[in-house]
Amino acid sequence: MRNGSPVFGAIECSLHTAIFNQIWRRYGLPTWNDSGEFSSSKAIDFQCGYEKSMNTLLPALCGGNGISVHGSIFGELTHHPLQAILDDDLVGVIGRFLQSVGVNDETLAIDVIKGVGPIPGHYLNTKHTQDYWKTEQFLPKAADRLTYPEWVGTGKKNALDYAKVRMEEILAKHRVSVPLTPNQEDDIERILEEARKYYTNKGLM
Repeated sequence: MRNGSPVFGAIECSLHTAIFNQIWRRYGLPTWNDSGEFSSSKAIDFQCGYEKSMNTLLPALCGGNGISVHGSIFGELTHHPLQAILDDDLVGVIGRFLQSVGVNDETLAIDVIKGVGPIPGHYLNTKHTQDYWKTEQFLPKAADRLTYPEWVGTGKKNALDYAKVRMEEILAKHRVSVPLTPNQEDDIERILEEARKYYTNKGLM
């Protein structure tokens, strides 16, 4: 708390959630955690990223069965489609970590290692590598993984730029299975317009 207001995204939230999960795991009951939604940031920025990351990863490591994450900014008081796309990468990374690494005769691939041998041998052209490389790594969809020259040559785009492109692709291609009726669309637009006017008058937009 600060001046009577809650501090969203604090690491103490993760401590509380860890204790919560451990208690209910003792009784064999599933838990749902909301801590991944919370950040004190009012924008899609570094603070929002690290607060949501910590408060998603730690509950996941402490046995949370479900964790709310996508789209929220400033303690879930605001949602943004770009944040949801960035959060998709966040939960993908954490999911890959929780998946861990399988250790067995197939994944160790001792025969492949012996067959390739020392330098200058490499594994890129082996069937084992070709079978496993896509499943063993998580490929984010809104992250910059280019080399520096490639990054400069393609416009110096950052994660937010890639998220905007992905958002436009989703909006252009996605089709809902049960679309809203025209009356429902009108009702939603009316509610949004009332909200815009309300928050504009309050000086919050």
